[in-house]
Amino acid sequence: MKGIYYFAAFTDSSCIIGCSHKHRTVVAATACISPAGGYVIAVENEELRALTDAEEAEFQKAMYGGFEAEHSDYTFRFPVRLRPQKS
Repeated sequence: MKGIYYFAAFTDSSCIIGCSHKHRTVVAATACISPAGGYVIAVENEELRALTDAEEAEFQKAMYGGFEAEHSDYTFRFPVRLRPQKS
């Protein structure tokens, strides 16, 4: 798959607006998404195309997580202070 790159995009008034970067990976393009509803578009041989199933899965994982399902033996705990402590 020669000549493939990805860019972060969103639509406004029926126009595709995207970042000006040529990201090498779906994850890198996902990190460039800023507005709500942003997405990643692939460009192959200078033609826009939809993400493949594998690329879509990578996008979904980068955008919404999935670490827990893949690495369920890890547990992360964050301390939460419910009341401010008196000085």
